[in-house]
Amino acid sequence: MAKKQIFGTDGIRTTANVYPLTPESAVLIGKAITNWFYKKNPSKRITAAIGTDTRISSEMLNSAVSAGIMAAGGNVINLGVVSTPLVSDFVRTNGCDFGIVISASHNPFDDNGIKIFNARGEKLNDEEEIEIEEILFKNSAENIVGDKIGTLKNAGNPTYEYVARIVKYFESLKNCSFKVCIDCANGATAKIAEKIFCSFEKMEKFFFFTAPDGTNINDNCGALHPENLAPKILEHKCIAGFAYDGDGDRLITIDELGRVVDGDKIIGIIAKYLNKNGRLAKNTATVTVMSNAGLEKHLANCGISLERTNVGDRYLVERINEKGLSLAGENSGHLIIKEINPTGDGIVASLMILKILAESGRKLSELADEIKLFPQIQTKVRIKGEKTPIEEIPGLCELIKSQETLLDGGRMLVRYSGTEPVMRIMAEGPDSVKVRNAVDKAADFVKTFYGDK
Repeated sequence: MAKKQIFGTDGIRTTANVYPLTPESAVLIGKAITNWFYKKNPSKRITAAIGTDTRISSEMLNSAVSAGIMAAGGNVINLGVVSTPLVSDFVRTNGCDFGIVISASHNPFDDNGIKIFNARGEKLNDEEEIEIEEILFKNSAENIVGDKIGTLKNAGNPTYEYVARIVKYFESLKNCSFKVCIDCANGATAKIAEKIFCSFEKMEKFFFFTAPDGTNINDNCGALHPENLAPKILEHKCIAGFAYDGDGDRLITIDELGRVVDGDKIIGIIAKYLNKNGRLAKNTATVTVMSNAGLEKHLANCGISLERTNVGDRYLVERINEKGLSLAGENSGHLIIKEINPTGDGIVASLMILKILAESGRKLSELADEIKLFPQIQTKVRIKGEKTPIEEIPGLCELIKSQETLLDGGRMLVRYSGTEPVMRIMAEGPDSVKVRNAVDKAADFVKTFYGDK
C-alpha cells in the first residue's frame, strides 16, 4: 500500500492557512473527497454534512471545503459549530453520504484539520484516504457545470435529534441530584453540553470555559489541562468533573477527591459495568498499544479480554466492526460505546460514568482505585527531516528488547507520531526506576542517531 502524504492518524491536520490547509488546497480537497464518494455511488446526488469547532480559521476552511464539494457536484448541509460526535451522528441518521469536521481536536487554536466520516458515521481507513490523495494529486476531480453544481443549506436545528437521543438513552439520570463540573475547553461542546446536561433537571451543574473567542480553544483548559478543573470539584463538592477537548470526542475525568482518573481506568470501569450487565460483546474491550498492561491484568482477572490496535480511534472502530465488539477506548480519553455512537464521544462517556455511579452507589475514586496500573513513563524526541523506519535504525530494536527484559514483565513501545514530527517512547512496568532508565536510554539513542544525520 502506498504511503499517505497529507493524511495522518486523524485526518489532515497542520497549521491553518499553511499547505495543505490553505483555502486554495481545501477547495481541491473538498473536490477530491466528493469525487471519491461519487465513484462509490455514481447514480445519485451526493450530500455532505459539515461542522466546525470554534477556531478562528474554521469558518474559512469550512467555506473552502464546502466550495470544493459543490464544485464537484455535491450538496452541503452546514451544521455550524458542533462537536465531532454530533457530525458522525447527523450523517448516519439523516441519510448523508459523508461528513466533514473542520477541527484540530486538542491542538492549539492556530492549527486546524479536516476529518471525514462515511455514511455510517465512521472515519475512513488508510486505503480510502490514499485513494482520495490520488484523486487530489492527479487533479482528476472535474468541475461540474450547469444544474449539477451543488448547493448549500444551513441546518435548522442540527443538535435536536442528537440531544434528544442521548438524553433518552440516559433518562434514568433525570432522578439524580448529583453535582458535577464540566469544562468545555472553549470548544465545540460549549453549547451542546449545556443542552444535554440541563435536561437532567435535578442534577446540579457547574460549567467552565464556555465562551469561545476563536483563539482560546484548549487554552489552559479542557482535556489537556484537567488540573484547572480539579479545584472547582472540591470547591463545589462535586462527585466528578469532566473535561472535553476542542471538538468533544475526548474526555478526561476527575474524581470527587480532585484526582485525574487515568483514561485506562475509565475504560476498565465501563468495561466491567457493561460486562456485568451482559452488554460487553464477547467479554472483550478494544484498546490501543498505548493502554497500560496493568489494565489488561486487572480485566483478565474479571474475565474480560483486551484487543489491541494501532494508535487512533478509527483503528479502534475498525477492530470493533471486524470482531463484532461493543466497547473501545484510548487512554488519551477517546471512548467508543458502539450501541450509542460509532465514534469517540466525550459527553456520552461522561453520562455513562454518572450512570455507573448512580446504579452502583459508589464513589468514582473507589471504582478507579480497584484498577492498579503499572508506572508508565512517556517522552518524545523531536525529529528533523525524514522519519527513518524504526526497524532501519541500527541497534534500536535490539536496545528495546534488551531493556524490556529488565522491566519485570513490563514493556516498551517506540513509534512515530502521526500528527507531529516526533518519535514517542513509552515504557511501563512495576519498578518506576527501571521504567525511567529504559525511557532515557532509548531517548538518548534516538537523539544520537538523528543528531548524526
